[in-house]
Amino acid sequence: MIRVRITGTGSFLPNDPVPNDRLEEVLGPLNDAPPRVRKFIDMVGPQILARGGIDSRHFAIDPKTHRLTHTVATMAEESARRAITDAGKTPAEVDLLVLSSPNYDQMTPPTSTILQELLGIESCAEMEIHSNCTGVGKSVQVAYDALRTGRYQTALVSYVQFSSVNLRSCYFNQKQMTKTQAALRYILADASGSVFLEAIEGDGREYVPHEVMGTFVESIGGKRQPGMTAGGSVADLTEDGDPITSIYGRGKHHLSQDFTAVNRDAGPLLCDGVERMLSSLDVDPKTVPHYVYSIPTKQLYEENIDRFVERLGIAPERIKFRAQRTGYCGGASLLLHLDEMARSGELQPGQLVVLHSVESSKWMSAGFVVRW
Repeated sequence: MIRVRITGTGSFLPNDPVPNDRLEEVLGPLNDAPPRVRKFIDMVGPQILARGGIDSRHFAIDPKTHRLTHTVATMAEESARRAITDAGKTPAEVDLLVLSSPNYDQMTPPTSTILQELLGIESCAEMEIHSNCTGVGKSVQVAYDALRTGRYQTALVSYVQFSSVNLRSCYFNQKQMTKTQAALRYILADASGSVFLEAIEGDGREYVPHEVMGTFVESIGGKRQPGMTAGGSVADLTEDGDPITSIYGRGKHHLSQDFTAVNRDAGPLLCDGVERMLSSLDVDPKTVPHYVYSIPTKQLYEENIDRFVERLGIAPERIKFRAQRTGYCGGASLLLHLDEMARSGELQPGQLVVLHSVESSKWMSAGFVVRW
C-alpha cells in the first residue's frame, strides 16, 4: 500500500504586523464612501475589532506607498521554499505542484506556472485550484490521491490568501460601497502556507510520522445562495459597449459578504463537515487532541464552541482560536497554524490533528486528517 506523509511545512506573513489602530492608515481612508458607510466605519468598526479578538494582522502592502509588495506567486514562493527546505528537498524534486487561491496574478498563464518558474523547477506536473477557504482541503486531496495511486512520488501544495488586493481604498469605487464591504477590512488578512508531501511504502500497520490519514471535500451549496461574492469577470462582461467601465461604475468588483448567513450557518456546517469527514475515515472524534479550523473572529468562535464540544464530545481546549496575532487568513490559516504547531512542538508524535474549513462563497466544506 502506498501511504502519504507530510515531510515539510512552511508559512509566510507579509511585512510587519499591522495593529488595529493602523488599519485605515495601511489600507487607505474611505473618505469618498457614502455617509452611511462612513458613519458605520466610525461607530461599528471599533466594535468589530473589539469582538474580533485580533490584535494584529499582515498585509502585502507597503504602508508608506500603499503599493502591493507581493503577487500571488511571490507570496506562495515564500512559504513553498520554507516547506521544501523543511522537507530536506530541493525544488527540482517536486513532481506535482498544486497552487490554490481565490486570486490569480493574470488571466493567463496560470499562476501555478509562475510559481513553478520562481522556484526554478524546469519540469513538473502543475495544477491550480480557484477557491477560497476550502482550497487547502481540495489541493491536499488532489495531491494525496495522486501520490496514493503512484502517479507521483512528491507533491508541493501551496495556498495564498491575498485579501488586501480587494481591501485597499484605491480598489473601491467608494461611492458604490456598502457597509458589509467596508466591514471586511476589519476581518481579512494576507498569508500563504505550504506543505510538502511524499509517498512511502508501508503495510498500513506500522506508525509513519506525519501521515495523512485521509481527506474530505464536498460542496453543500447546491440549494443555497452565495455567502461571499466578488464580480468583475465573464458574467459581468456580457454587455456590449464599455463593460469594464460599467463594472467599476456599479461596484461589481467589490468583495461582499452575507454576514447574516455566515453567523447563522458557518458553525453548524463546519460541524457537519467535520463529523462526515471523521465518519468516512473511521476516526473517533474523542481520539483527536487538535482541531484546527479557519474561524474568522473570536466572537464566531465563542458562539460556536459549545456546539463543537457537544457534537464531537471533546474538551473545549482541543479547539483553539489561533488568529489573534496573524489575523484571519482564510484557507491559509490551516497551513499557517499547522506550521506553527509543528515548529513549536505543540504537535506530539502519534497525535491526530484535524484541519477543516467551510467556505461561504457557495458553501463548501473540505479538510484532512494527519497523524503526527
